[in-house]
Amino acid sequence: MLRVVVYGDFNCPYSCLASSRVDVLLNAGSAQVEWRAVEHDLTIPATGQAVSGDLEVTLDREITEIRSLLRPGERFPIRRPPLRPNTRSAILAFAAAAPEHSDELRRALFAALWFDGRDTGARTVLDELGAPVTDHDPAGVAGAWRDAWLGLERVLVPMLVLPDGYVSRGLGALARLADLADLAPPSRDPA
Repeated sequence: MLRVVVYGDFNCPYSCLASSRVDVLLNAGSAQVEWRAVEHDLTIPATGQAVSGDLEVTLDREITEIRSLLRPGERFPIRRPPLRPNTRSAILAFAAAAPEHSDELRRALFAALWFDGRDTGARTVLDELGAPVTDHDPAGVAGAWRDAWLGLERVLVPMLVLPDGYVSRGLGALARLADLADLAPPSRDPA
């Protein structure tokens, strides 16, 4: 079975598409995926950043590009959220999640922001999503993910690391995940 690592940030629309494509692989049972959440923009205030002006234009352009990347039959109801959250709290919660719940939490965090427009930097939203309450990284998981990510060349999100160490970045990672999903057997999930 293919084993890969994906680096992504919850406030990145490209990472959201990567997450969706990872789910196709997981549902088909054709890959084991370790999702590593990293904060790719440390300049976002703790309270988030209102999506207006240049940021609104940028996100609209990115969402249009993402829609152009969708494969036939790929359902992906992304929309621009009103706020770009700081993802530190979401990343710490994801790192603290029990392994058997991490994929569910990853999906919920992306959907809450990119499909429902909710502020995933807010503790109340994280609580509603069942995210573990934490404001630090006691096991050092999030820090280890970040260190490993920063140790790669030309860091951005999403990034896909294959078993042989080959790294796909950005649009290349999305294309590679789509190709792997196209090769995956039909979903084992009846839904």
